Amino acid sequence: MDMDEPSEVISVRHEDGGWVWSISSSDPFQHSMKLLRQSTHAFLTNEEARRDAELALEQLREGH
Repeated sequence: MDMDEPSEVISVRHEDGGWVWSISSSDPFQHSMKLLRQSTHAFLTNEEARRDAELALEQLREGH
């Protein structure tokens, strides 16, 4: 794994009520994942959820 690469991972999944997302980060030294952010509501489509997750990841990287 290149240490200069971002280690955040977006996951989108379908649950009761719609599509939800989460952003996690891997820690190669601890061999674990840390939840950084997740959606606060469900979306009607996978595409809407992914778009919202990508915006949240951009904000996270900008320090918001």
